[in-house]
Amino acid sequence: MTRKKKSASRKRSVSDVPLLGLLSVLYFAQGLPSGLLGKALPSLLREQGISLSAIGFTAMLALPWTLKFLWAPFLDRFWTRRGWLLTLNLTTCLIMLLIAARDFSLWVTQCFSVLLVLLFGMNLVAATQDIATDALAVSRLSPSHRGLGNSVQVIGYKVGMMIGGGLLLWLVSRFGWPCSYGALALLIIPVLICVWFMKDESSLDECTASRPVWCGFRGYRHLFADFLHRPRMGWWLMTVAFFKAGDSLASRMIGPFLTDQGMPLADIGLLTGIVGAFAGLAGALLGGLYLTRWSRRSALILFGGLQAAGFAGYLLISNGSWSGNNLLYAVICVEQFADGLSTVALFTAMMDVCRPQSPGSDYTLQAACQVTVSGLAALVSGIFAQAFGYAALFATGSFVTLCALVPVLMFYRNR
Repeated sequence: MTRKKKSASRKRSVSDVPLLGLLSVLYFAQGLPSGLLGKALPSLLREQGISLSAIGFTAMLALPWTLKFLWAPFLDRFWTRRGWLLTLNLTTCLIMLLIAARDFSLWVTQCFSVLLVLLFGMNLVAATQDIATDALAVSRLSPSHRGLGNSVQVIGYKVGMMIGGGLLLWLVSRFGWPCSYGALALLIIPVLICVWFMKDESSLDECTASRPVWCGFRGYRHLFADFLHRPRMGWWLMTVAFFKAGDSLASRMIGPFLTDQGMPLADIGLLTGIVGAFAGLAGALLGGLYLTRWSRRSALILFGGLQAAGFAGYLLISNGSWSGNNLLYAVICVEQFADGLSTVALFTAMMDVCRPQSPGSDYTLQAACQVTVSGLAALVSGIFAQAFGYAALFATGSFVTLCALVPVLMFYRNR
């Protein structure tokens, strides 16, 4: 490598450091509302007497994460990422404050439908913010730092989910809903400050040389068609779709499972939202470090296998084969640790297949594919658990995760 190339590479690595910090707070902001929907909401609704089937159907609130690829090209081409991120994070803060203005039991008993609309709107805003944040990460991170970038992504997101899920349950049990969720909404303010001082580059100017001319609906259609017709893209989309589907099927019912085992709400929040989340953070960090030296293929195979093993541990507990808090803590930590590893590996590989001219659109299309299948799995999780029991649910989640390793091998063959 010439001296000029080495100098450019060194400058790029240095410039990635503040970018990693910015990405961490942006993904943290997405994790706060997601923590409520994915972690806290099932336990809160179960405590209010809502059925497992109804809890499972609240996964429909995540529909914007499935459909966000429809408006992703517009964020890639119009306005600035700084403008998008400021507007969307401010809107998230306002919606959270509105939800915090009324006690949760009153939301459920008196205006449950309004609560669901607000939660849907909050997911719509968070999903749109994710488009701009992912495009920022894909376009500005050097390839060698994408593993660490995705560690930052997963860690920031999981910390947000930890606070918006497990810590929220603990706070609600002691201080009530309005005070607890209102305090969480104010955590968006530091994120807004960071975005305000970010370098303001137009998304149109960042890759002018390689960006295709916008050609209306035809260009919009070809943008996705060209991406889908690349070699082995069918195998890759199968990988993206099913790699985390077993996780979504099984993990959605962990909170209700522990509730039905007689565990107090505060203990569930501590165990799943704090202890387990820290194990997930450790997995995300180690996954990024692993990807700086080893291949995407080996990471996906190894970490996917560990994820399947984690759900096999829940199967033993639900069958009554082993009991005791120590085993429960161990299973939750192993499963969350594997979740952090596997998520970083998948997201990094997704970045690798993005085109320079449309990073937000390509990454969002893959993410929408992943969220669609995972969302459907979460949607039927309550019905599945109610019909066949928790043991069958965890066994199926482990089996689906193992099956998802087949398209990984097919996509990376001879590479």
